[in-house]
Amino acid sequence: MTQMYMPSSRVDQKKGSLYDSIDPELAGMIPTDEELEKVLHSELLVDCHNNYWYAKEEENKQFTIYVFEQKNGVLKSWRSKGQPNFYEFPDCVAVACEGDGSKGSVLIFSKEEPELLKEWKVNGYLWDVEKHGETIYISCYIVGEDQAVLYQIQNGKKKRINLGRSFTPTDILCIDDKVYISASPILNGDPKKIVVLNEKGTVIQEYPLEISPRSLYHIGDEILIYELDLAKGKSERIVYLNIKTGEQKQHYIPHSQIVKCTSRSLSLLQQDSQTLFIWDHANRKIVKKEKISDQQKIL
Repeated sequence: MTQMYMPSSRVDQKKGSLYDSIDPELAGMIPTDEELEKVLHSELLVDCHNNYWYAKEEENKQFTIYVFEQKNGVLKSWRSKGQPNFYEFPDCVAVACEGDGSKGSVLIFSKEEPELLKEWKVNGYLWDVEKHGETIYISCYIVGEDQAVLYQIQNGKKKRINLGRSFTPTDILCIDDKVYISASPILNGDPKKIVVLNEKGTVIQEYPLEISPRSLYHIGDEILIYELDLAKGKSERIVYLNIKTGEQKQHYIPHSQIVKCTSRSLSLLQQDSQTLFIWDHANRKIVKKEKISDQQKIL
């Protein structure tokens, strides 16, 4: 289920993989206080217009979605069923509402002056939402069918694509005209893989993996795959997959959560010890280790 992995914190994680630091010399530095706060308080999203998005649980799995609009100083709200998770894209904010597990919905909002634009209903447990150009992708797992599903929304139409059985589609990454889906087994064992689709939604390739993949990041000619072992609850390995040759290289990292990923480095937060680690992509090792300051811990 999506809430186990706090996808709202991944808003910063995922987008950090697409945009490098303005100054290349700053790309490997400690993340900002704002980036750390988003991970430590994953239910809050601050969008590019400085609007604050968050949700409050009411009763019977009913939630109220709030956005404080900075431009006019207005607080707006909408009701939803199931835990909402927030995703920011260049032209909108998507709120994935998990529903009752058999059905969910994705709400698409404008950003500058937030208003609800469209609601899309989907079957199963919601896992991830991605937007590439004008196309929206939503991944789900339907328990009754034991089926991983990708919904492709394009030109106002929704298309269901069956991906396979016995796995959850944990992340979506779009590179050029291809869509990469990470497949993590429901129980121990297989399948553990990356499923690749073309822009028409046809599966064109699969990459078997040794780890259970949780998150995907685009690094040059490679995809960085972040592990989450569902059975053991561990995140201690990453894999670099060369999308041109198919070569894979596995590395061990401290048990931690990703804060930020750029083309040069990976920032990892170890919650228990409140320690930040900086992993360098070129050298494939930890190059910096630092405790979070008291100021960065303040709410």
